[in-house]
Amino acid sequence: MYAIYPALLCLLTAGRKYRAAEEYAYEDLPGVSMVTAAYNEESVIEAKVRNCLSLDYPAEKIEFFFVSDSTDQTNEILTRLQSRQVIVRILPERRGKLAALNTVFPECRREVLVLSDANAMYRPDAIRKLVRHFRNPEVGAATGDVRLMPSQKKFGQGEGLYYRYERRLQEMETDLWSTVGIDGAMYALRRSLLVASNNPLVADDFVTGMNVGRQGYRIVYDPEAIAEEDSTPSDEMEFRRKIRVVAYAFQSLMEGEGLPRWFQFRFLWVYVSHKLLRWLAPFFLAGAFAAAAVVSFGGPLGQAALGAQAAFYALAFLGWKLPQTDSRFVRIPYYFVMVNLAAGLGVVRGVRRKQPRVWVRTDRSVPPADASR
Repeated sequence: MYAIYPALLCLLTAGRKYRAAEEYAYEDLPGVSMVTAAYNEESVIEAKVRNCLSLDYPAEKIEFFFVSDSTDQTNEILTRLQSRQVIVRILPERRGKLAALNTVFPECRREVLVLSDANAMYRPDAIRKLVRHFRNPEVGAATGDVRLMPSQKKFGQGEGLYYRYERRLQEMETDLWSTVGIDGAMYALRRSLLVASNNPLVADDFVTGMNVGRQGYRIVYDPEAIAEEDSTPSDEMEFRRKIRVVAYAFQSLMEGEGLPRWFQFRFLWVYVSHKLLRWLAPFFLAGAFAAAAVVSFGGPLGQAALGAQAAFYALAFLGWKLPQTDSRFVRIPYYFVMVNLAAGLGVVRGVRRKQPRVWVRTDRSVPPADASR
């Protein structure tokens, strides 16, 4: 699925290219409600508020909602920074991101709804880039390019390659019709199309985006709408984060939420190929290794297949045991195996519905000061 799906997309989109509409004239920009849910984000929350206020968008046409159920200094910082444009809602107890978002959604009455994360710092023109797609009546949601800052982790090169691969898939899916890869740190949708879930077991951003697609609208990826966020600081945290992401996504599948309708053939094919098969990839990989082990007794071809797989996993093992190495020949296999192991554990957790509605947050830091330019 890692090679065949992109190849098929290339064939299906040959000669087809999605063209973003021209940006709105400044005076014609639609009203925007931007929502950020925060839990214990004291290290980044002030920078996030400042970043919001620095966006190149008419102040009278954009409002920023911050909803927090934090136990650190986040609430105090937000309370100090609130204004007519920065609207703060403090929750008395932690009930999870989905509950926090649903608390403020009824207050968001402007034409466009933008969802963001506390550590994602937008470039000044990012919102204008996102909302221009709504000049096309077929488009219901738009997601941007959230770039990870350079990582010092041992899988940094693998992580960068993986994100470039994902972005290219999103571009081709947009050319075909619609992507299914919403980035929860940066996406916009028509407020009228919001169908929010009340189920704490589901992935809020993924289901919210898919529900736009279920209504027959396109979800497009815009590589010119850019934000930056820092990478997770450790392998262990990144591993846990990926387990959590897949577990929520698979729980959404198990709960029957965010699924394409049976007659949405293009949308359904992209969902199955890009998401479902990717979640199940660890089990296919394990099956391929077992099959190679069996056929290796039959001759040199089977032995070569087994040897190639064994060599790849040996390189991944070296990447794990030698964290200081800079060689991409071990870092990329290491990241690939880490991602798929996390996906497999996430699927198991999702099937058992064991991913809780709240989780231990991933520590991140503020991107460098020039990242928003």
